Order: sequence, then C-alpha cells, then structure tokens
Amino acid sequence: MTHHRSGATAIEAMKRALTVTMTALAPTLALVFLVGGYAQNALGAQSRPEPTETPSATRFAHHFVGVTNKHASEAGDGARVGNAHCVQAAPGRYMCSYVVTAKGLRTCHLMQARWTPARSSTITVTLAGRTSRCGTLREAIQSLR
Repeated sequence: MTHHRSGATAIEAMKRALTVTMTALAPTLALVFLVGGYAQNALGAQSRPEPTETPSATRFAHHFVGVTNKHASEAGDGARVGNAHCVQAAPGRYMCSYVVTAKGLRTCHLMQARWTPARSSTITVTLAGRTSRCGTLREAIQSLR
C-alpha cells in the first residue's frame, strides 16, 4: 500500500510541477495543432474518419515528432523535437518525454496528450512542461521530485 501512496504522491507532484512550469513550447504546440488543423479545413480538407484503433506509444511518438518538426520547418522555426519516449496510459491517452533543440540548446520536456484524429488536430496536448532529465519517460518524471 505504501508503494501506491508514493506513486500517487509522485503523480500529484508531477501535475503540480507541470502546471507551474509551463514552457514556451506548450503554447507553440497548441498553435501548431490548432492553426494547422484550421488551415487544412480552410483549404477544404475532408474531415478524417474515426479510426478503430489508436496508435501504439511508439507510433504516437513518431507521429508527434514528425508533425511538430514539419510545422516548425514550414513556419521557419529552427526548434526541433526529438527523442520522444511515450507510454499509452489508456486508449488514445499518452504521456511522453522528449527533447527540444533550439539554437544549439537541448531542453527536456514532458507532456500528456490525447489522440484526436476526428478533430482538426490529430494530437491534443493537455499538459506540458520542462524537466531536468529526459532520457526516458521514467527519468523525466523522477526528475520532477
């Protein structure tokens, strides 16, 4: 029972730390996903059909990195996302650690996101922030303590 309590305490600490430690990338990601989706709709893109399966954590990480870096490149932003390590907590719900490299500086980040293919954006970030480590998702979470 002690392990469960310490796990719950760690999750609460992570939520508090992420809520307080919002980074500049979180608003950028929100813009990427919202503006990108509205731009597609404005161009007459068809709405996406609801898939029967959600992507694995590995495929979600690959999609997240690809979409984010493509949009940054098209917008002339030199920042790049990489080394994403994700887990799927429930169907369509993910937690990922990743690295953002901008102007030669690497920063570690953590996010919670949902797979939303029927919406204008396939990924909806629900919580994001910086961490001191990000080799794996476990390292990122543990670095919040």
